[in-house]
Amino acid sequence: MAMLQPSSKLVVCFLLCLAVAVCCCFRLQAAPVVVITNLPAYGTTDTLKGFVLGANPATESVAVFIYVPGCGWVSKPFCSPQLTTIQANGSWSANITTGGSGDTTATRVAVLLVSNTYNQPCVVCSNTLPTNIYVLAIAKAVVTRPSPGVRFLSFSGYDWWLKNSGGLVGPGPNYFSDFTNNVWTDTNGWLHLRITHRSNTWQCAEIVSARTFGPGNYRYELNSAVDAINTNATLGLFTWSDDPAFTDREIDVEGGRWENPADTNNAQFVVQPYYAANHLVRYRVPPGLTNSTHLYVWETNRISYQAQTGAYSAAATNLISSYVFTNTADVPASGDENVRLNLWLVNGDHPTDSNEVEVIIKSFNFVPLGTAPGVVLGNVRVAAASQFHCDLNVQPDFHYAVQTSSNLVQWQQQASLLATNATLSFADTNTATRARFYRIVTLP
Repeated sequence: MAMLQPSSKLVVCFLLCLAVAVCCCFRLQAAPVVVITNLPAYGTTDTLKGFVLGANPATESVAVFIYVPGCGWVSKPFCSPQLTTIQANGSWSANITTGGSGDTTATRVAVLLVSNTYNQPCVVCSNTLPTNIYVLAIAKAVVTRPSPGVRFLSFSGYDWWLKNSGGLVGPGPNYFSDFTNNVWTDTNGWLHLRITHRSNTWQCAEIVSARTFGPGNYRYELNSAVDAINTNATLGLFTWSDDPAFTDREIDVEGGRWENPADTNNAQFVVQPYYAANHLVRYRVPPGLTNSTHLYVWETNRISYQAQTGAYSAAATNLISSYVFTNTADVPASGDENVRLNLWLVNGDHPTDSNEVEVIIKSFNFVPLGTAPGVVLGNVRVAAASQFHCDLNVQPDFHYAVQTSSNLVQWQQQASLLATNATLSFADTNTATRARFYRIVTLP
């Protein structure tokens, strides 16, 4: 692995020698983060719990909302008081079933970190959470919880639910199927999306992230040639909210020719609405290129797009195309949007060669905005001379690489970790040398 610059590199190093661990630690400031640690299972009355990193319990609280099918979004636990107290250690808990049995069927939960001066009207059976509530959020966690009849899968360290329609729906319109021959992950953990022809019907594929990510870096690595996608099919890599505000908060990378075989371009960057001036930029992924990365950086005042050959490179030396959207008035504000990955037929028209269409996505990565925070070492455990365990206090959503060395000169990657919580556990049970150094690299 290439060495990172010192400002974003070493955050923990320690030596295991004769059962003695020595460490040096650095901690960088990071933006506040809301984490849900206990999401009650569908149909239960368990308590919603979590914690907030970087909050001030004296001046801030959390506002909790649930989405109940047939009703809409509802403030929890009550309309008065609306806010839930944050404890001195950053933890919080809320009863989200105070309204009766209907609350146990809630499919979505939103937890917003807000100032104690928050004074918005109570939300009762609203199709969407008001935009100004999201604007007031210092940080937030919005998640979809598993419910009966919805298939979930794990991909790239995140949970996703699968779209399934009994009739024609958008985009297209098309039929969407959650069958395992339309959507699956292989032994590499790569995602396969496939348009199939079954029972005389073309069926498309779409997965939706169970959580909202918000502004940050969105990276999609493909293992299929974009140029080979059938002229009538489109690959979508995008954010979407059912809330119509900001044109559904839709930010797209799309692969396809939109039924125009003469188009030498085969992909596009889009900020919806696509028909507005400078909202859509077409580009060409080289024919035969199977490994490419397509990304956008969503900030409050701009959206920066790139397409790269191969895996993501922070240096962008492998650039295919780039575009920076700077119309601040049209940059969507984050709300309850999710990431969606789909493969569908334009206007519902079958592939030109009548063959099924498949695209493989190697990974999806989200990285928050700002400087990558450091790590703090905690709870070191040396079980034996050849076994080392430790906990790493980290910032959720960042990626970390564990590297090892016996001489502090040559380093090898031991593990790659995604922080889905504030603590990561690392174990090395096969330390072959008496002296072994470790370091944790925060990835860009």
